[in-house]
Amino acid sequence: MHPLIDPEKQKIARHYKNDHMKVGIVSYVASGILLIALLYFKISPWFCVLLGSFTGSRFLVALIYFAAILIVYTKINFPFSYLSGFWIEHKYNFSTQNFRVWLADEIKSFFIGFLLGLAIFEIIYAVTLHAATLWWLWLSLIMIGFSVVLANLFPVLILPLFYKTTALENNALKERITDVCRRSGIKLQGVYTINLSSKSTKANAMVVGLGNTKKILLGDTLITDYTEDEIISVLGHEITHYRERHIWCLIFWQSLVTIGSFFVFSRIAPPVFRALGFAVVSDISAFPLFAIIFAGLSFITTPLSAAISRHYERRADRGALELTNDPGAFISLMAKFCNRDLLIAYPNKLVEWYKYTHPSPGKRIAFAENWKK
Repeated sequence: MHPLIDPEKQKIARHYKNDHMKVGIVSYVASGILLIALLYFKISPWFCVLLGSFTGSRFLVALIYFAAILIVYTKINFPFSYLSGFWIEHKYNFSTQNFRVWLADEIKSFFIGFLLGLAIFEIIYAVTLHAATLWWLWLSLIMIGFSVVLANLFPVLILPLFYKTTALENNALKERITDVCRRSGIKLQGVYTINLSSKSTKANAMVVGLGNTKKILLGDTLITDYTEDEIISVLGHEITHYRERHIWCLIFWQSLVTIGSFFVFSRIAPPVFRALGFAVVSDISAFPLFAIIFAGLSFITTPLSAAISRHYERRADRGALELTNDPGAFISLMAKFCNRDLLIAYPNKLVEWYKYTHPSPGKRIAFAENWKK
């Protein structure tokens, strides 16, 4: 273990991770039981027939069906959301929210999820109905376009509902950032601070948006709790994402994964649907089966998506070191993330391979040490 990483904090980090993992597993199982129950007890077909007896509009049937499923799902998963998002975060002294504010965020998330989910749900059952053979390709292309539009609108429509962003006011830090940008050969539209402290003590930085909405956001907790050298290391990482267009690269690779998943689904789904009594994929009442198959495909493709993400994160780490020429600051930054935010520095290799979207902190530290040599 690296000497800057506190072994006692790592013990706590593993407890923190395990607490979240246990809640996540139970939540996942509960969701699976709900979907299976809707099929096994024929609740889903019965409900669709009931809705069809009240309205001849397929659009309204889909709307009411989706709303009912989402409400039931939210009620079942609310205890797990509370445990994971509120109780555990308070237990480890991360959350700065009281219950009322946390609940308000959950309600906002529900309505955003409802609107976005409903749009996707209606599109799925319109396309599968009208494009009998190439529905999988049309759905893939629509979902890709939808994700690009959402990424573009996220900083201006969704993020402000949860956080405030303001232009960076630290003049000394601004000058250093300007110098890094000049040496990287890019002009940023702006570097902003985001008030992460309104919800958590954790630190973070990110690139959000596409095109004219693209921004680099530095958490106010990062600016408060970390040195300028460490902040510049973070910024170098994010600038490399920006300069090398990693967001577009990730969209490209994820698009291929999406198309591949829909294609495989189009081959698996018809015989499985028929075996369980559903004539066509466009049958709204078969949605629980649709969700189960896609969850299985997502489980299979997760390591691929994670590996692609880790590749670009490693490139961003290298870019940060080349821009700052300060591996010491990068190493102390990673160690602080482990000690303050309870990141596991050296996770199980299988777990890291399967789901980590970033290289583990221990590997990132080792990379910086090797780069220095």
